[in-house]
Amino acid sequence: MADDKQVRVILWCVPRTVSTAFAKCMSNLDDVQIINEPYVSAFIRGPEMFQPSLAKNQVKIMAKTSQVDLGFDAGWETDKATYKSIKENVLMAEYPDKKVVFVKDMAYGIAWKLHMLPEGYRHAFLIRNPVKVFLSWKKVLEKLGKVYECEYLLENNNNLTSEKYFFGESFQLYEHLVKTGIEPNPVIIDSDDLLETPEFILREFCKRTGIQYKDELLSWNSGDSVVQNWKFSKHFMKGNQLSGYYNNAFASQSFYKSNPPADRADLQEDVKICVEASMPYYEKMYALRLHEEKQ
Repeated sequence: MADDKQVRVILWCVPRTVSTAFAKCMSNLDDVQIINEPYVSAFIRGPEMFQPSLAKNQVKIMAKTSQVDLGFDAGWETDKATYKSIKENVLMAEYPDKKVVFVKDMAYGIAWKLHMLPEGYRHAFLIRNPVKVFLSWKKVLEKLGKVYECEYLLENNNNLTSEKYFFGESFQLYEHLVKTGIEPNPVIIDSDDLLETPEFILREFCKRTGIQYKDELLSWNSGDSVVQNWKFSKHFMKGNQLSGYYNNAFASQSFYKSNPPADRADLQEDVKICVEASMPYYEKMYALRLHEEKQ
């Protein structure tokens, strides 16, 4: 780093964008504190729970996760996580021995409470082709439904898909950051670019956010042992032990090229609805993304 000033960065994501692998990658930085999904945990499971339709399943879900023993204690109790407590006690907390504080969160978790954005952070975005996002998200919801014995539909009138299909909230947050001058030119990364040219994307991301790049960001150890040093929602980590939504990322050792998206004409109707609603926001952000110019 150019100086000894601590760098704080939030990467605002939509689900299923290899964001957890990105957090594992950032764990290879020197003297870094990783904070995983603070606001979205308050959005989904906190006392200010924004989606009332989730409340009916809360008792059943909490009963299941309460039986899980993580084996270590490094997170917050999600049912007590207000936005105020997340901001003051997690995001604005002092981390005096850290050079970097890196936060991975979901934009839809903060879009309805923009006044709670923490001060002193740089802001960046991680997006992905909506076809890939919603095909993957549907699989996650189906697995969650089996584990918790609940019905989770893909469309946004039922539970875990946000009102503007994730991408609308991301673009809303992007516009807010630019218009207010909080972050005049946020870095936008498309996960397929990250998977295709990881060294270029990571070098540029670090350069533009003030982080010291190192080649060790390009590979990491398989497994979830690094998570013990993160700050996170205990509920989310316990949920992963039951349904495995982070498992691919935890098993990863590097970024690798992905397959092309499925043909939109072949999508099931619920996936198609989500893709068509989110595509205009995605295309606006995609046009502004960080990418390597082809020779």
